[in-house]
Amino acid sequence: MSELAAAPRQRGMRRAVMENPEEAKAPEVNTRNWLLVIVVDVLILVELAAAMYVASVHPDEFELMFMKSFFGMLIPTLVLSFLAKRMLRRVPEQVMS
Repeated sequence: MSELAAAPRQRGMRRAVMENPEEAKAPEVNTRNWLLVIVVDVLILVELAAAMYVASVHPDEFELMFMKSFFGMLIPTLVLSFLAKRMLRRVPEQVMS
C-alpha cells in the first residue's frame, strides 16, 4: 500500500529532475564537516573521561566536581564547534580537477 501512495510523488520527483537536474541533486557530504563531527565527538568523550577522573579523586564531592569539570570543558567545546561549523559553511570547498 505504501508503494502505491508514494508512486505519484516519485513521478513528480522524476519530472522535477528532468526539468532542472541541478535542484534535484542530493546535498553532498562535506568531508570537512564530517571530520569536524568526528573530532568533536572524540573531544566530548575525552572530556567525559577526564571529568570522571577528576571527580573520582574527590569522592566526597563527586557530583559537584564532575559537573564543574565536565561542563567547564563541554560548553567551550560546543561553542567552538558551532563557530567552526559556521566558518566551514562560509568557505567553499576547493574542487580538484
